[in-house]
Amino acid sequence: MQENVLIKPTLQPYQELEEKVWQKAICAGCRGCIAVCLADTLAYDYELNKPCEVNPCIECKACLDACPRLPANVERMVSSDVIGPYLDIKNVRSEKANERFQNGGAVIALLTAALEEELVDCALVMGLDRWTQKSYPHVVYDTFKLNKSAGSKYTSNAVLESIKELVKDPKVKNIALVGTPCTVQSVGLLRKSSNEYAVKLVQKVRFLIGLFCFEAFSDNVIPGITKRIGVSPWRIDKMSAGEGQMTVTLRDQSIKSIPLAELDEYVKPGCRACTDFTAKLSDISVGGVGSAPGMSSVITRTPEGMGLFNIAEEMGLLKVSDGVNVEAIKKVGGQKIRRNRIANELAISQQR
Repeated sequence: MQENVLIKPTLQPYQELEEKVWQKAICAGCRGCIAVCLADTLAYDYELNKPCEVNPCIECKACLDACPRLPANVERMVSSDVIGPYLDIKNVRSEKANERFQNGGAVIALLTAALEEELVDCALVMGLDRWTQKSYPHVVYDTFKLNKSAGSKYTSNAVLESIKELVKDPKVKNIALVGTPCTVQSVGLLRKSSNEYAVKLVQKVRFLIGLFCFEAFSDNVIPGITKRIGVSPWRIDKMSAGEGQMTVTLRDQSIKSIPLAELDEYVKPGCRACTDFTAKLSDISVGGVGSAPGMSSVITRTPEGMGLFNIAEEMGLLKVSDGVNVEAIKKVGGQKIRRNRIANELAISQQR
């Protein structure tokens, strides 16, 4: 007599993400799965801080290719190499002044070159509601609005939310996209995918600019910060995280500082599963660690990234010098790897 064998039902793609990522609290919140799903199966649940199914799944599996936290994808990306592949590393700052520039405004200068030379139709960045200090995905088509978006954002990495509509727009042929390592990982994974939905999305991303990132915060960090420094959110001019401090510059140019350790409770859970500090799958990576004062460390990684960098320099938009402290970048990146490696290994082992 044949024994009864329990056969586990085949999971739909979004159910696989639910089981292996969302329920494990390791979702990056990058929205890559939502962006690549042209069937609009998924939407982001802001209360639960994870995607959810809202429409029937057509089982194209593009979302599986997009997820930087899916164990199979993690195993392909995890490395002890902090810097990653590159062509050159330079100290860089914008030649144009803007009081909200972060570490010299290198990203704004690169995007300015891309827009002014019509290398892209638009840039996809994070904007900021300066009344609440909450960030949001923002599409900019000109340098005026681009300069308004200057400054670091710490409360969201959801820049991919806006790309779905851009992909559908026949007038938009090429996009420059700026994101944190998880966003870069998602786009990088999609660049390697043969899925038709993935190809349709990433073929419009001409330049992928990655930001150094140690961790991101939930929206609740803003009330936490304003309570500690005793001001309303609208009084904040800009914020900068570094050297163990969150430095807050107010509109009257006075400065307040908060130890980052005091903000640890607001770190997004998914950040604990990330070991990429320098956005290694980008065309160009930019960050404030290892750079000369008032400048950014800029890592050009691909021929496309080098081409954009050279054009921006030839246009007189960049001041460039040698002398980046690579060991400082490796030190901070190594700290992130050591801190988060256990979470990564645990997430992978639980799926075996």
